[in-house]
Amino acid sequence: MNSRPDNSWIGAVFIGLLVWGSGCITPRAPGADTRQGPPESAWKSSSPGEDTVMIVGINDFHGSLLSKERKLPNGQGVWSGGASALAGMIKILKEESEGRLLIVDAGDEWQGTIESNQVKGASVVEFFNRIGVSAAAVGNHEFDFGVPNMSARFLQAKYPYVSGNIFEKKSGERVKWKNMIPSKVFEVGGYKIGIAGFSTVQTPSTTRYEYVKHLDFKDPASVLGPEVEALRSKGAQAVLVTAHAGTICEEKHGLREWRLLDRSSPQGACDPEHEIPLFLKGMPQGSVDGVIAGHTHQVIHHFLNGVPVVQGEAYNQYFNILYLVFDRATRRLIPEKTRIEGLIPICEQVFEGADHCDVRRLDGKKSPEMVQAMFHGKPVSPDLSVERWLLPIREGTEKFRREVLATSELPLTHFRDREGSFGNLLADVLRQKGNADFSLVNSGGIRTSLDSGEITYDGLFRALPFDNLLNVVELKGSDVKLLYRIATSGAHGVIGVSGLELTLIPFDQEAPKEDLNGNGRLESWETRRLIRIRKADGEEIEDQRTYRIATFDFLVNGGDDLGWFFSKVPSRAIRRDKTGYCRDLVTEYLKREKKINTREHPLLDPDHPRIKFAPRSE
Repeated sequence: MNSRPDNSWIGAVFIGLLVWGSGCITPRAPGADTRQGPPESAWKSSSPGEDTVMIVGINDFHGSLLSKERKLPNGQGVWSGGASALAGMIKILKEESEGRLLIVDAGDEWQGTIESNQVKGASVVEFFNRIGVSAAAVGNHEFDFGVPNMSARFLQAKYPYVSGNIFEKKSGERVKWKNMIPSKVFEVGGYKIGIAGFSTVQTPSTTRYEYVKHLDFKDPASVLGPEVEALRSKGAQAVLVTAHAGTICEEKHGLREWRLLDRSSPQGACDPEHEIPLFLKGMPQGSVDGVIAGHTHQVIHHFLNGVPVVQGEAYNQYFNILYLVFDRATRRLIPEKTRIEGLIPICEQVFEGADHCDVRRLDGKKSPEMVQAMFHGKPVSPDLSVERWLLPIREGTEKFRREVLATSELPLTHFRDREGSFGNLLADVLRQKGNADFSLVNSGGIRTSLDSGEITYDGLFRALPFDNLLNVVELKGSDVKLLYRIATSGAHGVIGVSGLELTLIPFDQEAPKEDLNGNGRLESWETRRLIRIRKADGEEIEDQRTYRIATFDFLVNGGDDLGWFFSKVPSRAIRRDKTGYCRDLVTEYLKREKKINTREHPLLDPDHPRIKFAPRSE
């Protein structure tokens, strides 16, 4: 499956975006310090007549109850994230906030790890209950185990799920699921905070379509206006939106540093064509006071269209805080005093001389010492009650998680904007198992890269968490070209292929569109980036010859905007293999091969790329 949104990875070049992204920012004076580092305590207004309410924003947890290990160049393991560390940091915030704290989640809670998937998300909901989550958005991957399971998780939760843009196609009415509401008012330290929510409109193409084909995910700006007005009428002095939707922003001005930001802080541009910017543009000015965002797995701590928006990447590695300041006498929010604290790393230990434990952010040759992590002037320690609760979960999955399947001499890389060795591996396995001519793997079906060295089952599961099945489709050569033309549109990242060589128009260049499905709209999946397609041996694909393509059932069932194409393919041309998940096929392959991706035989061969980019004029 694919959890990333249309064009979620595009943005290396933001043509014309700086005006929108920075239009609401007051520049600092020349030479002003923009790297002040993490605050020593929770931010509070210095005025005695003002109160501060703290909003903790988490997003895209994806079942990440256990901490994640990454290796330093010297082989030392560094652990980051984890439920007990997050709970320990939240305990510090609860002590600081004096009862003025809300914890808001932006969705995609439970899909992605052994410890969550084996109980279909129940363990994550229990953890969220324990730390006191106040409200959560409904992510596209909440649907992955089906609506009945999702409804069971909703009933398990001690917090409401908020989404106001999910409607029944047949009746045209908003869905009525227990413990899912469009909005709610919370009493926090004497103030009323309204929270509305929405789910990404891309949900039908980024979860199993058969689970949501009866649902209509409406444009949130068209349906949330009345909800926001209702919250104000109920006395809400501030209105927040938790949204499983996001944008992408430029990597500049210390985007990944842990800082305290206000409206005058420099910030990079954000893509205005993603869901959150479009939503804010569609809402009345001043109607929304903050957004907890998700879905795009990006770092966002920006003021967009005058509204503070936060997102903390994904997988329980970081979070953000919004500080809302109220006039105690008038009980009104003071928007110009809103602060963002982020990007806050979830670490029990950090690198000496740094404020994080993220190996990805280090110089590749360094192996610094680890020291005690501090958060708001206090040492970070795991929440012992959560540690005790996690113990049987950890022990129950230990055998599976630690099993070594093979070794990879080179890293198994996954990128959204170019070819990666992981996608090539998966494509090769599907093609081989399906006895196919070619294969097709969607980018969103792979969740992360893996370091060189031992490949454990835990690592493989984190990278391939979805229960995809192998399908083999027989197509005429002309339809093969059309399939790969749609799959390479750029709407969902760069695909993995085997048996083929593709040449594409670069993603920072305009490409033509045509209305393939005849609905009168030019949509992102109808972009033609494919310049050339031919077999790996250089031979051309013959239009009238029949070929076999191995791929995921997720795609055949209409995922990643392939519904129109596969609706035209007769069922007799599709062989659905239900003998095991594609993840199991990769497991079998790794156990058999034992050593892969060597320097002599790399899965990503720079001299013979499977996917190339060339100017449109070629």
